[in-house]
Amino acid sequence: MIFNRFAKEARVCVEAAVEEAKMLGHDSIGDEDLLLGILHANEGVAAEALSSLGVTLEAAREESEAMLSDALSSVGISFEDIRQQAGDAFEMRIPEGRRIPFSPRAKRILGQALKEARRLGDNYIGTEHVLLGILGNDGTAVRLLARLGVPAEALEERLYEVRGAEG
Repeated sequence: MIFNRFAKEARVCVEAAVEEAKMLGHDSIGDEDLLLGILHANEGVAAEALSSLGVTLEAAREESEAMLSDALSSVGISFEDIRQQAGDAFEMRIPEGRRIPFSPRAKRILGQALKEARRLGDNYIGTEHVLLGILGNDGTAVRLLARLGVPAEALEERLYEVRGAEG
């Protein structure tokens, strides 16, 4: 893929996204995992922009789980009932050593990050480019942010402000 063009902070956030996906038991790395990875790594322009708007890793994880619970409820399945019935056997974490793929949406976002870097005249892909890729794809991460009270437009504006302050 294009990881050789990623700045250190962006690489760290993608690695953290993999860990978040494994921890949450996801069968692929999705856009919400990329968002969680940015928050988990807590490095770079994107993490600063998110933090300045009050978005925390803990709140985003909780909202991600609430969204899953809501989705299951919409088809008559109770996430809490499953968790209670399974008891100690309930473990969502993906076993160590198991590779999980990037979802098609996450691949598009990473490709979009490269386009955003080029559009902004950067010769690297930073966390800000990954976040712009996320915001440009109306997926789970954008809905998660909206549920946390952070509209995509406001976050994008804040991202450019933080980026400008660092430049």
